[in-house]
Amino acid sequence: MTPAETSQGRILAAIDLGSNSFHLGIARALEGSIQPMHRMKQRVQLAQDADDKGNLHPESMERGLECLRQFSQRLTEMRFDEIRIVATYALRQAPNRRDFIRQAREILDYPIEVISGREEARLIYTGVSQNQSLPFPTLVIDIGGGSTELVIGQGHEPRQMESLNMGCVSYQSRYFTDSKISPKRMRKAILAAEQQLEKLQQRYLRQGFHGAIGCSGTIKAIASIVNDGDLSQPITLEQLETLAKRIVEFEHTEQLPFEHLAELRRKVLPSGLAILIACFRQLEIQQMEFSEHALREGVLSELADEALHLDVQKRTILSLQKRYQLDRLHSERIFASASQLYHQAKLGPKKHRPWLHFAAALHEIGLQINYRGIHKHGEYILINSNLPGFTLEEQQLLAFLVRWHRKKLTDCEPPKLQLMDKDAILALLLPLRLSVLMHLGRRHHIPLPQIELKKRTLKLTFGDNLKEDDLLATDLEMENHHLEELGWALEWR
Repeated sequence: MTPAETSQGRILAAIDLGSNSFHLGIARALEGSIQPMHRMKQRVQLAQDADDKGNLHPESMERGLECLRQFSQRLTEMRFDEIRIVATYALRQAPNRRDFIRQAREILDYPIEVISGREEARLIYTGVSQNQSLPFPTLVIDIGGGSTELVIGQGHEPRQMESLNMGCVSYQSRYFTDSKISPKRMRKAILAAEQQLEKLQQRYLRQGFHGAIGCSGTIKAIASIVNDGDLSQPITLEQLETLAKRIVEFEHTEQLPFEHLAELRRKVLPSGLAILIACFRQLEIQQMEFSEHALREGVLSELADEALHLDVQKRTILSLQKRYQLDRLHSERIFASASQLYHQAKLGPKKHRPWLHFAAALHEIGLQINYRGIHKHGEYILINSNLPGFTLEEQQLLAFLVRWHRKKLTDCEPPKLQLMDKDAILALLLPLRLSVLMHLGRRHHIPLPQIELKKRTLKLTFGDNLKEDDLLATDLEMENHHLEELGWALEWR
């Protein structure tokens, strides 16, 4: 494929770094539609042989990196308007994920977004709902290598989202050690999955759904077996239990007679089947259809419609403001001032400005715990909340800005992110702090100063306004003292 062949529309690429398989999708966004152009998939089993702490095994990492080298060759053949790479359970859980991400960045030279389980679930549902009509409440299930995502939604709106720590690779390692099969091992795997599902069972059954869709390679393999390759036919619990009885007649996955399945897929078939049986039983699923669309297509949909992704983030922020009863008018004033200061002092690019909006909107979220330590409480809430539309790095950045929006800056160390560097993070924090300071105590009568940046000194010009406000002058003196901790200075007149 050459640029001449794709002269119309925007060319997009999405890479899904799953625990079992890596996926590459290339598509063209044209007049509101997404036209698939190319797909690649490799089973790398990144989660295989991880240690008790979740650290990735060197051989698994190398398989993943080799796959990315092949993806990179494909990506160099075309020009792309947007490329997005998301990573799921294996990298989400791995303490040594930075080692893999560093090497992966050397191969692909694009940021790798590690997403939360519920964000993965949301994107999976987006991929399904953007590619087929869901007029009634529908349950969508994706069984991955390390986790299983379950979403109930209608139309384009997910209503219940959950990600459980059970996957075909992790369960294979735990319950089908050395690829051995037996009735006892199958029963234990099913029971373990049923126990995991107990935490959402009543909530999902109360929500209710009219149909179920499965959208992973595991479910595709099972559907192909039970329906003789016809993926248009639904799956039933009776078929699954019959298949389980057939499988446990063998002692090893290498003996399974499904020649059309790749060796790695055959290896995780018993564990994937156990999880799917548990889902059918616990959630009282009558039958399930299969969909080719999943996380990769969800990422492509949001790349094609940037407003769609931003809208999800805005809805998340608004939901938090309502839940924690935050003063939205005050937050908007904080943002307006911070944005003006950021722009006037030319502290950073315009594309970073939405973070001032998000941080201003939530800077008082810690009030729900206690006013004392509001900034620390805010950080805790944001780190431990489900934030649809935000990656783990983005969640980390938002929590950092809220944590340090006021008070002392001792031990303030910006997080190491791919999203932006230390200087860019501080460039957001400084105007946020100044804005909060100037509006302290709902003090909204003070005209904003003129501001300019000289090396690492922010110079504020208030004019006559400052002469009549001793309290503001005192606050500025204290803020200058705090900024010295970061090697910055504040001057005003």
